[in-house]
Amino acid sequence: MLLALLAFGAGGSVPRPKATVARNGALTVTLPAALLQSREIRQQLTSGLTTVFVLTVTASGDGGTAKGGARIDVRLDLWEEKYLVTVLEPTGQERKLTFAGEAALAKWWSETPVPVTAPRKYGQTVDVEVKLKMLPFSSQEQSDTQRWLSRTLSRGRAPSGEFTPAQSAEILRIIVETSVRRRPLLEYHWSVRAIREAAR
Repeated sequence: MLLALLAFGAGGSVPRPKATVARNGALTVTLPAALLQSREIRQQLTSGLTTVFVLTVTASGDGGTAKGGARIDVRLDLWEEKYLVTVLEPTGQERKLTFAGEAALAKWWSETPVPVTAPRKYGQTVDVEVKLKMLPFSSQEQSDTQRWLSRTLSRGRAPSGEFTPAQSAEILRIIVETSVRRRPLLEYHWSVRAIREAAR
């Protein structure tokens, strides 16, 4: 049975995430650990199937409007009892991580800012609409996504080694469309004001 749950700001049952404008101009989101403690998410994460979290944001302020997102895939290896995590950022960077248990996963989840936009110039005030969807994912769909990702990441990059704007836009489009085309098991929505990372 599909369940949709909305958490609106302070009125929701889950604490708000934290949005930060990093020193390099990227917008990042740090998600609350309480999310992983809900019964629905715990059941999904311990199933042994890949669970996909699609994070989308709309940032607005006196510097204009920017849209972004990221995708976090989580799978529990039942044999090794380790969590395998893949993070796909809007710049095309893919990170693969391994965590020894729930505590290690929760620590990373709640302490690691996830980039959701490429670096840009933001105004002094940045209000951010954050949406997080938890999607079911079959092994076949996971394989299809990995093949698409391999093709995208293997295409020629700019001479600097970075992704071209067109490639970054394509990656972000896939991230967003994944969340649109599939009914989520859970959905959260928050409104937060971004803070700025302190200068070194």
